[in-house]
Amino acid sequence: MRKDLKTRIRVPRESLSTRIGALELGKAKAYADFIREGDPDGPVPCWGAITKRFVEAFATDTERLAVLDQLIAEGDRRPLFLFLDTSRKRPKLLEALCARVGELPVSVQRALVAMPEAATYVAASLERLDPSARLVWDGGEDSKRAERELLAGRVGELMAFQYFVPDTIDPRQEPPSKRVAAPTDGDAPGEGGQPR
Repeated sequence: MRKDLKTRIRVPRESLSTRIGALELGKAKAYADFIREGDPDGPVPCWGAITKRFVEAFATDTERLAVLDQLIAEGDRRPLFLFLDTSRKRPKLLEALCARVGELPVSVQRALVAMPEAATYVAASLERLDPSARLVWDGGEDSKRAERELLAGRVGELMAFQYFVPDTIDPRQEPPSKRVAAPTDGDAPGEGGQPR
């Protein structure tokens, strides 16, 4: 093997922010910078903060459709699940997702076909569904309910964290208000809670 051969490792944060930053929308560059680095002098955002900023920054369906193109091209299920969840009450976006359903990862297709809000658009896109997503559609309400529960769990996990919390801080250097006093072997209380 040649030593000068380097494998490019795709970093989703970098890749996604580059794609979105290339959009010809004034808001896109600022949003891409936020994905990559967070606010100036602020912490690095996780999916919760990234999604919240997306909802704030891209208010119109037209703007969100431009971002959807980049999300589909990226292929990462996480932002697609979040896009799907934030699009529940936006018929134009649900219709666009169904029109491109064959380009979506199977797990996202399954979540989409389970959404009652998208049923009309899904019915017009059945021939483009993956067989696994078609099983959810054909499986009736129990199948769709189970898939909606999976989506709710995934979205809940992704939204649970707003920002990365560094774990490299020495606990002894934390401000006292954040430190929890815990007995050590040398100063553990004796019987009845009294010091030894």
